Amino acid sequence: MDNISRRSAALTAGLLILLVSVLTAFIQPAWAEYETITPIGNESAKAPSIKSKSAVLYSLQLDRPVYEKDADARREPYSITKILTCYLALEKLDPDKIVTVSENATQTYENGTSIFLKPGEKISVKDLVYGAMLESGNDAAYALGEAVSGSEKDFAELMTDTAEKWGCTGTKFANANGWKHREHYTTAHDMALIAKNCFENETLLKISRTKKYKAAATNKTGSRDMINYMLLTAKAYNAQVKSGEVRGPELKIKSMDGGKTGTWSEDDCSIVVDFSEKGLKGIIVLIGDTKKSRIRDAAKLMKFSHKVTPGYRVSQKGEAVIDVWVRHGAKTRTTLAVSGTTRAYPKSGDAGDIRIETEYDRIEAPVRKGDKLGSYYVYVDNELIAKKSLIATESIVTGWFPSYIYISNHASAIIAGVLASLILIIILIVIILRLRTPRYQSRH
Repeated sequence: MDNISRRSAALTAGLLILLVSVLTAFIQPAWAEYETITPIGNESAKAPSIKSKSAVLYSLQLDRPVYEKDADARREPYSITKILTCYLALEKLDPDKIVTVSENATQTYENGTSIFLKPGEKISVKDLVYGAMLESGNDAAYALGEAVSGSEKDFAELMTDTAEKWGCTGTKFANANGWKHREHYTTAHDMALIAKNCFENETLLKISRTKKYKAAATNKTGSRDMINYMLLTAKAYNAQVKSGEVRGPELKIKSMDGGKTGTWSEDDCSIVVDFSEKGLKGIIVLIGDTKKSRIRDAAKLMKFSHKVTPGYRVSQKGEAVIDVWVRHGAKTRTTLAVSGTTRAYPKSGDAGDIRIETEYDRIEAPVRKGDKLGSYYVYVDNELIAKKSLIATESIVTGWFPSYIYISNHASAIIAGVLASLILIIILIVIILRLRTPRYQSRH
């Protein structure tokens, strides 16, 4: 091999190595996940002004209060007592069990609410629970207490013992319906623990948010139409806010999972609200509030919950979360976005307890913007809290033949150009080398 051939071969090898490097740069793996987890919530956030004497905003995910106001003061709970009464009835009795109403259960409470039970009336436990939760019937709650324990006194002791098991240290019950009594009291903090445990009973939670209910006819009366006064009160308040009659935030009724009101007078009321909104689950307890202010105070604290509860925004709707391959596409790399916002509240407060998993099949062109191409899972403390879709952020048409091996049209054009240039360069160099090389003539 002459010098020119050696030089040409070496040059060609070098240029081929360069070409391989260019190809490798275009077809290297494109898969990657983005870090999207950002802290939210601040327990030092300024709390809104509320009328209630005692208040608690309890985070169900963190399992602790994130805001309190005079939460350990002993106060009379009134009809929010019925949350525990109905819980115990549902836990201890068959909802379809028929109860015979006693004379004591039908006693008259001055200005007290009632479903107008009659002595000797036979009515189901389920209908009594609806009567106590929706209509706040004092007679219904009394009848439930007797059905569980045989007497009001024994049932009150069961209520107190149950609260103590849940960690309540400032609570004592004297009756099943919350009627005012010097030995019947609780605290906002204790009531949050009671509500948290009671509303773990899904039947009770469902009943407490039921708008209307028709109780079956009994041996003493026809059917009873019942309406949820807590929801009715909330709707009336929202209407006043919209009309400008009352200033304050609306109470988002769709976010209310359940709850109960309690009333003694216009200036001495209570309320419990179990809510879930934007991934946040909590309980609001207000004791010593006014009839006019309790819904507004609950609305303020529900809104405030998003500012004060520490957690993380895992992803936001439309935010790109992952890079992926697209086979046979004019573009072979693209991003997928998540279809909805997810907020997470790990009990430890540590973002390390949040786990994200993505799932998708091989993606092949054509792709349309907005196509659902996979799933996005968020786990907190190993529990699935959200499942969203992975959606295409752009449209991609089919590409040229090299796109079958994930080389985009743009990359193919560049590679073709580079290859053509290299061939031209090689030809030119070979020509130059030949021209510069002296020619020797043999002599004979």
